Amino acid sequence: MLSSLGNPRQSLAQVLNFALVLSTAFMLWKGLSVFTASSSPIVVVLSGSMEPAFQRGDLLFLWNRSPRAELGEVVVYNVKGKDIPIVHRVVRTYPEVEGKAKKVKEVSESSPAPNNMLLTKGDNNLADDTELYAPGQDYLNRAEDIVGSVRGYIPGVGQKRIAKELSELIESPPDGISVELADESNIYEWKVYMDGPEGSPYHKGRFLMKLSLPTEYPFKPPAVSFGTKIYHPNVTNDEKGSMCLGMLKSDEWKPSSRIGAVLEFARQLLAEPMPDDAVEGRIAEQYKNDKSRYEEIAKDWTRKYATA
Repeated sequence: MLSSLGNPRQSLAQVLNFALVLSTAFMLWKGLSVFTASSSPIVVVLSGSMEPAFQRGDLLFLWNRSPRAELGEVVVYNVKGKDIPIVHRVVRTYPEVEGKAKKVKEVSESSPAPNNMLLTKGDNNLADDTELYAPGQDYLNRAEDIVGSVRGYIPGVGQKRIAKELSELIESPPDGISVELADESNIYEWKVYMDGPEGSPYHKGRFLMKLSLPTEYPFKPPAVSFGTKIYHPNVTNDEKGSMCLGMLKSDEWKPSSRIGAVLEFARQLLAEPMPDDAVEGRIAEQYKNDKSRYEEIAKDWTRKYATA
């Protein structure tokens, strides 16, 4: 009787603790938003258009209480109709556009006139941002389009995390797994070599996997695919070799998750496929209804494609 009451109480306590963590994080974020007057007071650099000033993965802190943006200031803006924050520099400023002619006159730094209209450009881009703006939009509106001005940053948060995890995996790799960079100059693209688990039809095979990390990592999940052909219900049977992993879905991914755990889960999936979460329905049906035939084909493919 006590154990039956204890389990619901324990579950309720866990739910309440989780809700408390979420509500605390939400309140901190909203408080920071109010303090900075920015809807997104912290953003991650997604492209290399501002190099060398900012690199992919840099964490930027924004402030949006200044009445005007100055020439040379780095701002973050959203394109109308697209939720894509762009980090670029102000290259020209204008007063608010008035009248049907829509004529503007550039504002000098010493002028007291409010510079409500801005033209931006990436330091690493040849042209200004007019091609990035919404159709028919020639300038950014300081009040409507600007998320905030950059007031501080932490360089390469994602890169440091990735480098640390890569070093750990090279020094102490999980059983049957080895990793290396696909290109020494690109820390976001990995090669993973995975040995087929003993007792599975993939045993004695060595499979190449490709792991691609987004610049927003660890806030967004990596993508995993097979470079070696494999007969498996959870891997697409095409040249992409995409692998379906529940933990990598955007609504299930947690920033605290580690790449090593992703790779171990992927190897476990070779030993224990999940036909109810398959990307190849025909193979999944065969796995459930004619497992001996499934294993026969999987072994044949392993000998043909995954054996050196």
